[in-house]
Amino acid sequence: MESRAEIRSAGKRSSRKRLAAARRALLCVGVLLSCAHAATSWTPAIYHGLALGRAHRAEVVRALGEPSSTSRGPLGEELHYTARGEHKGDLTLRLDRSGTVYDIEEEFPRNIPRTILYREFGKNAVTAHFSQAACASNALYRDPRGQIELTMYPERGIVLWPNQEGYDFATVHYMAREPGVPRPACAPR
Repeated sequence: MESRAEIRSAGKRSSRKRLAAARRALLCVGVLLSCAHAATSWTPAIYHGLALGRAHRAEVVRALGEPSSTSRGPLGEELHYTARGEHKGDLTLRLDRSGTVYDIEEEFPRNIPRTILYREFGKNAVTAHFSQAACASNALYRDPRGQIELTMYPERGIVLWPNQEGYDFATVHYMAREPGVPRPACAPR
C-alpha cells in the first residue's frame, strides 16, 4: 500500500506533466498563429550564441552538442537536451518546418522563486495576462482579464512561465517572437 506522501508525489508529477504539455501546446499554437502578428517591441532571444528566429539545427548542434533525443512537434522538429539548461533543467529546442529555432524552453527541475529569477534577469519585467481561445485550438491571446499571467522581458526575448500555484516559476522560454496571437474573433469579449 502506498503512503499518502507517495500518492501526493505521484499526483504532483502527473499534474506537472499535464501542465508542461499544455504549456507546450499553447506556445506552439501561439507561435504558429503569430507569424502574421509581429510585436514591435519584442527582441528575439539569444541563447548560447544562437539567435532565435535565425539559428538552424546545425548551429544548435555546434553550440550545444548532439541532443539527448529528438521528436516531431506540431510545427516541426524538437531537440531535447537532458539537464543541460542554465538552471540544470531539461532543454527543448523547437524548430519550425524550415529548421529555424523559434523557442528554447528550459523546464526547471524544481520551481524557482520569483525573487531569484528577478535577481538574475532584472526587475524590468513586464507582466501580461493571457487567455486561451477554445474556439481556435486553445490559442493563447492577450487578455487583460486572462487567468494566465506571464512575466516577460521583451527586450531580451524571455518569457517566465509560472507553476500551477502561480507564484514560483516552472520554466523559462527564450523566444523569437512575443507569445500569443491577436484575439481570435470567436473569443469572448
